[in-house]
This record gives sequence, C-alpha cells and structure tokens, in this order.
Amino acid sequence: MNNPVKKISESITTYKKKLIIGTSVFVLTISGLAIGGVTFIYSTAKANINYTPEQAKEIALQAVPGEVLSVNKKLELDEFRFEYNVKIKDANNILQEVTVDANLGAITDFDNYYD
Repeated sequence: MNNPVKKISESITTYKKKLIIGTSVFVLTISGLAIGGVTFIYSTAKANINYTPEQAKEIALQAVPGEVLSVNKKLELDEFRFEYNVKIKDANNILQEVTVDANLGAITDFDNYYD
C-alpha cells in the first residue's frame, strides 16, 4: 500500500525547482500589478488637485471661523481624489474638522468633536 504523504513528498522533491520558479513568477506578477494599480490611482488623484492647502484653509475658515490647528491632505480611495482635513478651534473652544475637496473646493463634511 502506498502512503499518500510519501507520494506528495516525492512529488515536491521532484518538482521543487519548478514550484519555486512558478511561485516566484506568481508573486512578482501580483506585486507588479499592485504597484501599477497604486501608481495609477495616485497619479489620477494628483492630476485632479485644483486647490492648495492654503486655499482649502480659507474655504474652511469661511464656514467655521476660528483658529486653524492643522491642514492634512488625505487620499480618498473610494473616489480616487484628495481631500483636505482642516481642524479648527472655534470661538467656543470646540474642535471642528472641515473636509474640503481638493478638486472642487467644496466642503464635503463637518465633524464636531463636542458631540
């Protein structure tokens, strides 16, 4: 009676070089596709930036007057676009976060950290 584990072990030993080459080609192909996809997404999003962080800051201050604490650029993967998250301390000492679309200059979200 032949042992199935022994057969598998012998097959692996026989085809070891082909398995290593095949696995390496597979991993390199997947890595290349992933890098290409990320590059495409980033370049598409970057090409659609029409507003600078300073302009986003001014847009946010028009909606929420106060002291700007930070402006961060963030890649939104759902729609392949950049957004600016502007954190503002308003007159009531409440932290507000205003999200401004980097392409359109429109405010897309408000977050109030008081609630």
